[in-house]
Amino acid sequence: MGSPRRRSRIGFIGAGVVGKSIAIALSRQGYPVVAVASRSYSSAQELAHIINGVVAYQTPEEAASASDVVFITSPDDAIGEVASTVPWTNTQAVAHCSGASSVDVLDPASVLGASVGTFHPMNAFSSVENGVRSLPGTTFGIEGDDEMKAYLKQMATDIGGRPIFLRREDKVLYHLSGVMMGGLLSAEAAVAAQLWEQLGMTRDDGVKALAPMIRQVAANLETSGVPGALAGPYVRGDLGTIRKHLQTLRARAPDVLPLYCHMALAGLPFALEKGTLDPDRAKEIRDVVNEYRGLSESGPTSEHHWA
Repeated sequence: MGSPRRRSRIGFIGAGVVGKSIAIALSRQGYPVVAVASRSYSSAQELAHIINGVVAYQTPEEAASASDVVFITSPDDAIGEVASTVPWTNTQAVAHCSGASSVDVLDPASVLGASVGTFHPMNAFSSVENGVRSLPGTTFGIEGDDEMKAYLKQMATDIGGRPIFLRREDKVLYHLSGVMMGGLLSAEAAVAAQLWEQLGMTRDDGVKALAPMIRQVAANLETSGVPGALAGPYVRGDLGTIRKHLQTLRARAPDVLPLYCHMALAGLPFALEKGTLDPDRAKEIRDVVNEYRGLSESGPTSEHHWA
């Protein structure tokens, strides 16, 4: 199998936001990124224009033949196809950057003698600029044989990341934790921001008000951990405020009520763990939230429909 080294030539198959972000970060740390291919040739050309020495190729096979180490940063469903169609050699190494797929999807490359692994950045990528900026501090989920793990671990460290090793059977659970914190948290933030339209303001006004709070929540989690970072009426046991929330959602935003109830119930055990919430008060809160959750399942009492 190929033994990747610091000076191994690196190619990318897939030139989306994740691929470009990683390629740029590696290039800035002196890794020789030399080749790229993408479903959209114009995307490959964009990366070639950003990084000196990178050649954009029309096909994955061409990009792979010019590289010692290949990162497959295509959509998840295309990884297996790429792995099956490229004529790998036993002097090459190949890694994909999917969070949910394990190293098994690269079996066609492994059968041909290539060293295989996974290199997944646990982060939310909205643009190349933000992606490159956010990589320092990012956790990278890594799989592979001993040599591949060592190479990818050093690579993650060099670009400021935090490498961890994963078992293949844990990959989906690892990924869904990231989706809950990334995609689903973003969706929850979008729902919260949209409530501001009922204040006579805009969703953007809501985003501007809530984004600093999201940043502070992240800072609190980093410094205080769980359950120390938890705050708010559930941690305080403020049943009166909680009732107001539930009543208002029932009347003015009934479609948001189930989300609020489920999140509240999921957080109660951590509020108890923090030690600031009395168990008897926690039961009262659970009962009233469950009451309103049941009401939400029976339908809204208001003619308002959440848009």
